[in-house]
Amino acid sequence: MIEIIEDVSPYFLRLNHSGLDNVIDKCLLYIKGLTFDSTGFTHYKFSTDQAKDILDSVPFSSLFNFNLERVSLFVTAPGYYYRAHKDGLDHRFSINYTVKILDDKCVTSWYSDSDLDVYGIDNLKQKISRECEGFNKNKHQPLKSMTAKAKECILFNTDIFHDFDNSKSLNERIVLTLRDVNPGQIYFEEAKNRILSISN
Repeated sequence: MIEIIEDVSPYFLRLNHSGLDNVIDKCLLYIKGLTFDSTGFTHYKFSTDQAKDILDSVPFSSLFNFNLERVSLFVTAPGYYYRAHKDGLDHRFSINYTVKILDDKCVTSWYSDSDLDVYGIDNLKQKISRECEGFNKNKHQPLKSMTAKAKECILFNTDIFHDFDNSKSLNERIVLTLRDVNPGQIYFEEAKNRILSISN
């Protein structure tokens, strides 16, 4: 069963589904005993075998061709802020699971292209992102903001500039993020429609 909790298109779609706890429990099991950067941001990739096991519990695996090499955790340290960016060089959407969220202090916000066109774009050395150089969030009004909750699934629009602000939290935040093997070919709306086609 798939339940739509909140539809805030084109920014995000909150979901619940049967087996969601299994997805989160598997993630926690595979990182048991690991410690992450306590001052910044960590992109942790699961092994192929672990990725396959996790995806076995994801009902959307029949709808998308998820990249086994990109079944990853985004780990944000307490007090950390990540500037406005778009994921990848052409990524359009992500399916995220909130593996570890212990408070309501981390806020994600989306911004318009026209508002942020004053910034140069940093693709990072690995050419893996589109990030606003020198971004100052205090000078901009978000189009939309949201606070993720524990144990939920979120269809996330990664093709709109967004930041995430954990600066007021004393807790580590961990999110599982899933990407299609052709991340530039499926837009948020199409991904949403595929999910709605199998929801109740």
